Amino acid sequence: MPPQAERPFVLAHLSDLHVSAFGDTFHDRLRVVSRSKNLADTAPSRWELVWEAAGWSVLRRIGKKASDIELIDPDGYSHPIPSKKVVDDPEPLARAVFLARRLEARRAASLAKSPPDSRTLDWLAEETPKNTNLRLLRAARAIDAGVSAVVITGDLTDNGTGYELVSSAFERYRDKGRLFVVPGNHDLYMFPFSGSGRPKPTPESKRAAWRAFAAELGLDLHTSGAWHKVIPEASLLLVGLDSCARPQRRFYRQNGAIGEAQAAHVRELLADKDHQKLRHKIALLHHHVVPLPHGVGRSAPSEIGMRLDDAESVARLFDEVGVTTVLHGHRHVSEERKPAGAKFRIFAGPSFTLGCRSGDEPSYWRIELAERVHGERVYTGSAAVAGESVFSLEDVAGATDEA
Repeated sequence: MPPQAERPFVLAHLSDLHVSAFGDTFHDRLRVVSRSKNLADTAPSRWELVWEAAGWSVLRRIGKKASDIELIDPDGYSHPIPSKKVVDDPEPLARAVFLARRLEARRAASLAKSPPDSRTLDWLAEETPKNTNLRLLRAARAIDAGVSAVVITGDLTDNGTGYELVSSAFERYRDKGRLFVVPGNHDLYMFPFSGSGRPKPTPESKRAAWRAFAAELGLDLHTSGAWHKVIPEASLLLVGLDSCARPQRRFYRQNGAIGEAQAAHVRELLADKDHQKLRHKIALLHHHVVPLPHGVGRSAPSEIGMRLDDAESVARLFDEVGVTTVLHGHRHVSEERKPAGAKFRIFAGPSFTLGCRSGDEPSYWRIELAERVHGERVYTGSAAVAGESVFSLEDVAGATDEA
């Protein structure tokens, strides 16, 4: 009888989840949830409680008219009451309660603590089809049962908030020590416009949140910011790199860099004879190592303010040490190729929740690691409408590069 074929170890390569406190993103600026300063310390004698549920409350100023109310979320922040044009009800209290229930059902912390069943999730997603928190849960449930491990190449969050939902969505991989992630510019860098995050993040708070999540997953960060894992049954070395390792140059620039410290660490790892014997040596990072090409009928994504500044030296490093495959995200473009002048193979991941800048729907790379590497793009059907991408024509053309 012929020898039994080697069973491949399968990676699901995801990228750019963009989860947030309420599932709103910088890519959909019209629907960003606005919140005021924290009202938790406001003198209670000025307010009376008129409604409360699930940590939300509606307060009315004592001695003021009935319409003078505040909607307070579980973190103590105030939300503007929807107008009658938005919620068709003449009563401000009814409109406030409607908003509270709508936001609570999509809040990352609530979804992580008590994930909805498939029927409820479909109903919520139908109401708010661009909500990335809901899109993540739907897409995560569509991952092939034969997947051995999940790798996510950055922008797990939209602005540093929502890691608990990522952890919950991939619980079955997390609990087996098979969830591997690297940070992206949205996770670590600052932006020149505000989102729903409160208190407002800082570079320090964002990096602390990333480090805490890495520790939760058992990723032992080297002093350089990198981590590595050996998976013997797959003859695999995974090297996770922080492409935002250096401080941000300007708050409106999202350029990244690997830096000398991580490069030296990679050389040290690949100098190890046991690591050299492994068949697959895969590097994970967020920023693209080589410029992305034009898609069919599309313009190439802009690199202005978005590039990896030391990309050329990083590419040479990968060839020098024997990296076989590079996985990245960042520009929300799905590509598989072996670039000219390089020995490694690249899988560029689209956004797992927002889709591809080509206009293609959300997907991930299913990568089989056996004697050879085989990659297949798998569509998740996470969009409320089949084939829908969040990106507009302007986004696809690279005219509004906010990613």
